[in-house]
Amino acid sequence: MSLYFFNNVPAEYLDKFCAVRDAFSNLENLLVTAEILNTCHESWNKETKDFDLLISTGTHKRILVKKTDGFFTMNLPFQVIEYESNICFNYDAYALPVNAEFISRCRNVIATCGNGSFSYEAIAVELCDNFDRDIQQAINYCDTISSLLLVDHGYFRFDDDLKNARGKVHPRYHFDFFCNNSTNVKIGSNIRIGDTFFLDLFDVSKDRPYLT
Repeated sequence: MSLYFFNNVPAEYLDKFCAVRDAFSNLENLLVTAEILNTCHESWNKETKDFDLLISTGTHKRILVKKTDGFFTMNLPFQVIEYESNICFNYDAYALPVNAEFISRCRNVIATCGNGSFSYEAIAVELCDNFDRDIQQAINYCDTISSLLLVDHGYFRFDDDLKNARGKVHPRYHFDFFCNNSTNVKIGSNIRIGDTFFLDLFDVSKDRPYLT
């Protein structure tokens, strides 16, 4: 397992992370993560375990984002490539680098499906019209991006939600585990969870953390 810590990430990137309501919003958060890796090289923290964004590889390939009121984490469908003093993502299944073009095409698909509906034909046409007008290239990217939307995103979060706390119905400290895009399970915690909980959770050699 390898851990990559990104600290002091500029707010202009952290502010792009959105609440996950469906596969499209989860994809947007993946793209924000890729942007940070591609542009915020100075934020890669090799000295300490302080982080705003954490990338975990190995058995549990996860992205972890720290918020002022907790954390959220999702599955990492890409492979991490180290080169010189930087790292980047590659989508090995389709042999594509997660670069500016890849990110732009993905966001075009998100905009095309803005009403939450998915149309393979509409996506392919939009990609063809808005990029290189190569229909085969558009179809290839459509297949690639569709696979990202269809894969289980494994999103869950931990919230410290004092504002909406309401006894055992909505505990101040709680996890939200998403069973699918529209159903979640809320589990309360007696304490605020910290970084160590997730670092131990991602490391299969460590004892499993307990909710207390």
